[in-house]
Amino acid sequence: MKRPKPTKQLFIELCGGNRGLIESIHHGLLETPLDAFYPHLDLDEILAFEASSWKTREKDAETFSDFVKSAEIYDIFSKVYEIGSPWLNKHKNISEKLVERYAKLNPFGSKNLKLRLGGVKVEDVESLKKKLQEGVNKYVFACQYQEAKRMGDGDNYKLAIMNFQNVYPKSGKIVPAFASENARIVSGYPTNYESLSF
Repeated sequence: MKRPKPTKQLFIELCGGNRGLIESIHHGLLETPLDAFYPHLDLDEILAFEASSWKTREKDAETFSDFVKSAEIYDIFSKVYEIGSPWLNKHKNISEKLVERYAKLNPFGSKNLKLRLGGVKVEDVESLKKKLQEGVNKYVFACQYQEAKRMGDGDNYKLAIMNFQNVYPKSGKIVPAFASENARIVSGYPTNYESLSF
């Protein structure tokens, strides 16, 4: 069973053009990749998880890390979806043109999450849990890098330049650049998915 690859336009519509959401999805995709989970999850589930878990780590990494350490993977996903799913659904605005592709990218219809997560290899679960316990990167446009480094006393630890963006932030270009980059990342994920007979 295979599904199509998401497009830049689909990402724009999935996020309703909302910069905060599409940015958090991007940062999550980079820091806590879910390629090993993708055959078991809907695209919506991947994106809601990435956005919400990244934002949670940014706000309070320590509390989230403590929770992740001893929690089961299903409980982690359930907790993250409390914010992630409504956040994604609030902004999602899929056009008629992309409805069919969107449906094919979400083959599970969010059903039987616990059962599906049970199909992910133990080492992949452990790897994700480890990454979820780390602090977040600080993302900057190329023009902001030197100033950000200076503010950190010359330390560029966890300072990430968004090379896919214009050197200078340009209104109207930021969200499409994130959409394009997110589509590129997820397009590298396996297209096959596990068909469970529910």
